[in-house]
Amino acid sequence: HGYVREWGIEQIVRDARVAMIYEGTNEIQAIDLLVRKVLVDGGQDMLALLDGLQADVPDAADTQAQTHARIDTLRGLTTGIVQAAPGDPALPYRVADDYLRACALVLLDWAWHRIDAGLDASAPGTGARWQAPALALRQWVLPEFEMRAGIIGRQCEAVTG
Repeated sequence: HGYVREWGIEQIVRDARVAMIYEGTNEIQAIDLLVRKVLVDGGQDMLALLDGLQADVPDAADTQAQTHARIDTLRGLTTGIVQAAPGDPALPYRVADDYLRACALVLLDWAWHRIDAGLDASAPGTGARWQAPALALRQWVLPEFEMRAGIIGRQCEAVTG
């Protein structure tokens, strides 16, 4: 094994850090998303993606309104960044990480609706197995969206007035 341990806290710390590097969840990928993908076409592809996500959220979902609100907020943030960026070329770089996280949270929210819609409620143990992770997502993970959206919104307002 040398210097690598495959158990205990060493593995947990290493794996937590490696995921950020290997999966591209760092600043350069955030900048790539916002500057090279979203802003290049004035946000049109991102807005089309958000329209698709919005249409795909099941009507019967009890958290549908919150999901739609997050998608609408991300749509507004995208438009706000597109409008504010010409007035401050550094703006996209300042908000890129928050924008990436906000996008990820919206996509996670949408993905859980898809998971929920695909569950066979009549299968034994189905509800219990998925309820706890879904509840954790809604109570502990998704609230981060409002924080990220607030940061981006304030940065855009500082530019546009």
